[in-house]
Amino acid sequence: MVCLANSRKGGDRCIAGIKLGSTDWVRPVSRRSSEAVSEVERQYANGAEPRILDVVSMKLAEQRPDGFQCENWLLDSAIQWEKRGRIDWEGLCLLEQDPESLWINGFSSWGGLNNRIPVDRKEDISNSLALIRVDAVEISGDNFAHFRYRGSRYAINLTDPVYEERLIAKGSLRQRLGESFITVSLGKEWQGFFYKFAAAIIERTEIESG
Repeated sequence: MVCLANSRKGGDRCIAGIKLGSTDWVRPVSRRSSEAVSEVERQYANGAEPRILDVVSMKLAEQRPDGFQCENWLLDSAIQWEKRGRIDWEGLCLLEQDPESLWINGFSSWGGLNNRIPVDRKEDISNSLALIRVDAVEISGDNFAHFRYRGSRYAINLTDPVYEERLIAKGSLRQRLGESFITVSLGKEWQGFFYKFAAAIIERTEIESG
């Protein structure tokens, strides 16, 4: 699969990507209650961490759908992951999706905007991952990603560790990025809501500069 998220989930990571040559999402999950993927489970033979846009080979045991998280697959942790290559910006554009909205809008937490969905709307949700393109995105020190998509404004929690670290390193409260893809993930229920997360930001200038 093409790795499109390696996002923070507790002390481990949530990995997701699109199966090469298809439009099918895959989210490998572990047998642990958190379902997060540990460092040992996800690293390559040389100890390196999978990067966004890596083409990754892994073995999956079986599908493990959980409600609208239909993309979940149980990971066979006995088989080490292998990097088979990378895609570029043009390859990423071929994977672009164009949903009318990021699931259901109109529900916001303190500091967020259109960033959560009440559990009583569960039956209206059929998937939990989307790869969208935006003209610009702004990340803030309170770990939100702010952007516009198809006429709506969003402020959703940022769980991309690369951009979290860059924001801290710059010592700034906000950082504005240019044209980017965002991998948006819809999490499981927490205190009566399903929350939207910016699991990865893929900035065009960063990719094209190598």
